[in-house]
Amino acid sequence: MNILITGAAGFVGKNLTAALRCLRNGTDRTRPNLSVDNLYLYDKDSPAEALEEGCQNADFVFNLAGVNRPQNAEEFMAGNLGFASTLLGTLKKYHNTCPVMLSSSIQATLIGRYAEGDYGKSKKAGEDLFFRYAQETGARVLVYRFPNLFGKWCR
Repeated sequence: MNILITGAAGFVGKNLTAALRCLRNGTDRTRPNLSVDNLYLYDKDSPAEALEEGCQNADFVFNLAGVNRPQNAEEFMAGNLGFASTLLGTLKKYHNTCPVMLSSSIQATLIGRYAEGDYGKSKKAGEDLFFRYAQETGARVLVYRFPNLFGKWCR
């Protein structure tokens, strides 16, 4: 399986990449039926060609890219919705309808204390974009709304 990980240099991306490399290299034998052939890693500092190559060849995409500590509120939409649009547009360009997993947040519920948050609004807008993409292309979209994350490489 060829896997594209966006946000590969972030907290969740680093952990996922490390785990998938262990599976690929045989140091983790807990999932013998999962074959990891190639990992395509993309992050905000990667060249555009890396995203193109990943979108062209991926059998599965983990979209972990996102902004959660911006300089200003506008960066939430640019980083969370803007990049999602770029990713999905690139997958469409290559007619790649592989499954896509989107990491989101419970703040996307926009309920209670999250009702007016710019971060939650940007994550919800990203989710909506992914669901429209699924309807348009028939691709399987999986949205995971993480409540709180912590662990190795967390800031």
